[in-house]
Amino acid sequence: MNTEIKILHSSCCATGSPIKAHIEKIASENNISISIEELSELQDTMVYGTMVFPSIVVNGKVYDFKKYSAAENLLSILKI
Repeated sequence: MNTEIKILHSSCCATGSPIKAHIEKIASENNISISIEELSELQDTMVYGTMVFPSIVVNGKVYDFKKYSAAENLLSILKI
């Protein structure tokens, strides 16, 4: 199963942040197949109903990245 991830940035922040590399590293270490898309345009991020950035969307569910940035927390939502 492929885990779909979207990284939501505010429009002032460039894509290519270390968040993507962090998620890829944890997924790789735990043999989790993922696909990542980074979004920073307002019309793209507002679809998810969050004003908290950065956020990540994992299989359609939005999470505040700051609360899930620790490896064990991130792993818990990647396995859902």
